[in-house]
Amino acid sequence: MNKLSKTLLITFLGFFSINPSYAFDVFSLESDTTNNVLKVYGVDLITKEKTLLTEKNLGGSDPSSAGRNSYVNPNSGELVIVTNESGQEAYNWRTNTWRTIDESLFPSSPHILQMPSANGNGSSEVISIGENSFKIKETSTDMKIWATDSNGRIAPINITNGSKLLINGRDVEQSINNVGALSAALTGLPTVPTETNLACGLGTGTHGGDFAFSGGCASKVNEKLSINYAASMTIPGQDYAGDFEDTFSARAGFVWKLGKSFKPTQISFKDKKIIDRKISNLQEDNKNLKAKNDEIISQNQKLLARLEKLENIALKFQSSSEMISVATKD
Repeated sequence: MNKLSKTLLITFLGFFSINPSYAFDVFSLESDTTNNVLKVYGVDLITKEKTLLTEKNLGGSDPSSAGRNSYVNPNSGELVIVTNESGQEAYNWRTNTWRTIDESLFPSSPHILQMPSANGNGSSEVISIGENSFKIKETSTDMKIWATDSNGRIAPINITNGSKLLINGRDVEQSINNVGALSAALTGLPTVPTETNLACGLGTGTHGGDFAFSGGCASKVNEKLSINYAASMTIPGQDYAGDFEDTFSARAGFVWKLGKSFKPTQISFKDKKIIDRKISNLQEDNKNLKAKNDEIISQNQKLLARLEKLENIALKFQSSSEMISVATKD
């Protein structure tokens, strides 16, 4: 047996708006080159049961190369097998019947799902969608997804036209914006109180058009230790925002001062007002003292002038007495 396809995933084909209800999760196509038939299996991924649905002789076509471009009809749910001669055989797994599709209706075969061979024998595990391919590869641990352009080079996957990329029901782009807004809101809150033992605040932040609000406090336990705690939350009512924990952010921390503490020379606003008032009073007192000092200086100058006059009078009087004494002796 040569497996042609392990993964015609019905769940993934929902990407193409397939409506019918399926009894199986996966269709597996396997070639029996001995009997020249293609076998179609239905696989239940939960119970891991594999059920043979039908066998088909493709009329001389090599079954090992058929099925590479097979796909599920999005309307009828039929499994359409594209043979290596580009013929198309449709299998209705509900009624267990086959029909040949009129090729004149399709000038070129629709390549909805392609499974190109990685080693030339059709055993590739990579599913390609379109010529400029969106690719899927299933491994034992995960599902790999990437894209290539028409030259086979890696190409970006761009979600456009207003569609949203959701992960577990959450809008990825909005979640990124919310994280930025929540973080910005938290930065506006106090971490260490300065002039008091407790400081609280409110904040807000925005990123990418989304807003968040925050609130928190910081407490000074002693001269060495301070603790802080805060939380932020996005605005309610966002679509695809997820659960409450997806729109909420919180932080808590502590500041422990190491080494010798140096008390700052800063003073409180209240103390500054008292000091300013005292300085103003001192300036007023100095002004009054200066006025009194100027008055004393003026008075001293006047006294010095009077004293000088008295000294001159005394000198004149002394000179006159000496002259009288000399005259008497003569």
